[in-house]
Amino acid sequence: MVHPAFGVVYARGITGFSDPDPHLRRHDGDRTALYFFIIALLSTCTIGVQNYMFGSEAAALTAKIRSLSFRAILRQDSEFLLCIRSFIIPAF
Repeated sequence: MVHPAFGVVYARGITGFSDPDPHLRRHDGDRTALYFFIIALLSTCTIGVQNYMFGSEAAALTAKIRSLSFRAILRQDSEFLLCIRSFIIPAF
């Protein structure tokens, strides 16, 4: 979303250089600079939120995968021990 907005602002900035009046050219240039600054601020905020959300979801997914793999390991160990126990101590 940022790149199309930058394209529109660049186009307005370039057309602003074609004005013959230096005062109007200065006004258009200042407005273009303000638009660039606003786009940069919004982009910084959205990228920060995006990175935070990605990091928190990655941590939650990692915790879930670790929990599931730990349960699977414990289940395998208990089945192995039950198998060994049935060979050593026969059930009557």
